[in-house]
Amino acid sequence: MEPITVYEYDRLHLGKELDPKVYDALVDFYGDDKNDSFPYYSLIKDGIRFKQYVGMLSVGGQVIEVLPKADKNAKGNENWRNGLLHMLRRVYKLEVKSPSQAPQKLTSSAILDIFINRFLNEVDVLLNRGLVKCYHREEGNLFALKGKLLWNKQLSKNCVHKERFYVNYTTYDREHIMNRILRQALEVIPKITTNPSLSGRATSTLFNFPELKPLQVTAEIFSNLAFDRKTEDYRAAVEIAKLILLHYVPKSEIGKTDILALMFDMNKLWEEFIYRVLRRGLNDCKVQPQKSQQLWKSKNNYKFIRPDIVIMNDGKTFVLDTKWKVPEKSTPADGDLHQMYVYLKEFEAEKVALLYPQIGQESDVNGNFIKGQKSCDMLFLPNYDSNQDWETAICKKISEWITK
Repeated sequence: MEPITVYEYDRLHLGKELDPKVYDALVDFYGDDKNDSFPYYSLIKDGIRFKQYVGMLSVGGQVIEVLPKADKNAKGNENWRNGLLHMLRRVYKLEVKSPSQAPQKLTSSAILDIFINRFLNEVDVLLNRGLVKCYHREEGNLFALKGKLLWNKQLSKNCVHKERFYVNYTTYDREHIMNRILRQALEVIPKITTNPSLSGRATSTLFNFPELKPLQVTAEIFSNLAFDRKTEDYRAAVEIAKLILLHYVPKSEIGKTDILALMFDMNKLWEEFIYRVLRRGLNDCKVQPQKSQQLWKSKNNYKFIRPDIVIMNDGKTFVLDTKWKVPEKSTPADGDLHQMYVYLKEFEAEKVALLYPQIGQESDVNGNFIKGQKSCDMLFLPNYDSNQDWETAICKKISEWITK
């Protein structure tokens, strides 16, 4: 099937863009038609309407790529895909510059490919270094006595087979939870990628991987993981495996089609990307994400404020709030303005600003709160451009605003 490319809040219709089998799988994945909390899309008459999530849906053999677009009226542009890939690479610490992912070669499955490629590279490194081992308890009916003999089970199972011993013993092997997670992800990759090179690499890597017990993957497993000196090298591979495994739904669970929903909330992705760019590029400043401060309390409850980004420079505080949208008539929404006023007062900030993506030729808007004449500006950050260093351009703009 030919890949389908859409943008945030676009619609796809049965019989036009969507094959009946693909549409049925998407409906099954959505579940109850009253499930308004489903994050990726909503059901409409004979179709679906996407929300603010971007990324890639793989439904059987059909790839649906959802690209970001802050302005729903703007026409399609290859820069949206390149920009999304750049943000994902920075936020998930993937390679920012990759010759194999040059703009002219990008495909609708490139979002998935960069994650799989990084995952396979990390697993290759771990295999070359040697997979971590661990001690764990085993129980079984053996021909040799080792560990602790379990008398109750010995008597019930080995009355006839007296040559056997039912024991509980300690073993030291590669049945580590992280190894099991990596193997599980390797087994899933050939089912979700349309790239034969990556599928072949995953299959080949599996041959070099030890046989391990299958794992029932849940979010709780990942939340309980603890990295230490021996397993710190696993962090990148495990985080990508988490993305793949928690977003993969095998056909045994819904309908008759495998689904991978590698989707990201564009509002959160934009916020995290800007933070990481500024932390990396503003060397003379201290950049903090979502710094919490108590605003209100009662006997049993507390309320906090948490701006997206707080910058400290020469003893002065600057507060930034990211917005993945285009403001109407270059005027901030009332709620955003009220929020920025609170940040200004509570953090005793020098000035505050709302950060928007630039669509077209918008100019920055310099504004002040009437009381106190403190600055609350609207800054339009440059969009991805293959002909310039995007991150440097963003940092330059914020640096000039701070020192202005």
